[in-house]
Amino acid sequence: MSQTPLDSASEAYTRRWAEALENDESYYVPEKYQLGIVTDYLDRHEISYTTEGDIFCYPIDIVAAKRDTTLAIELKSRNVGKGIEQACRNADYVDYSFLSVWESNVTETLIDRVADLDIGLIGVDDRVRIYSPPSKNSQQLCKRSSVFELIDDVRSDPPVQQSQRQGHHRLLD
Repeated sequence: MSQTPLDSASEAYTRRWAEALENDESYYVPEKYQLGIVTDYLDRHEISYTTEGDIFCYPIDIVAAKRDTTLAIELKSRNVGKGIEQACRNADYVDYSFLSVWESNVTETLIDRVADLDIGLIGVDDRVRIYSPPSKNSQQLCKRSSVFELIDDVRSDPPVQQSQRQGHHRLLD
């Protein structure tokens, strides 16, 4: 009679998952992990932000501000081309707009493509690296005060604030 390994289902799954990752480096890592790294970066630089902010019914992954400057950050794990389109659209509403992708997706071709646009490029791994700065949008379609209110409204709503990450900084401290 042959003996079979007595691996539990979770041990077998963990082993197979590790083998699959070793064989295929193009696995998907959700944007929520990128979000945490980017918001940690914003916290360290005392930049106020809200996630999933809507400006004129357009959802923006991160809407941020520091002093009198407004920012938008579009996070993408897949479909970088769509992310470029969204970051360009976001530039109509804020001073500076960025596309944020996983570091492994940053290529010379992507850097060159973004450099020809008014948006900036952020690479994310265990840290945040700005590959190219955005150009400042000279005229926004949204009032600057509306962007500041969007960020401040989230901060003043206790249930949302408690469910968001702790330690957010107030605008214009």
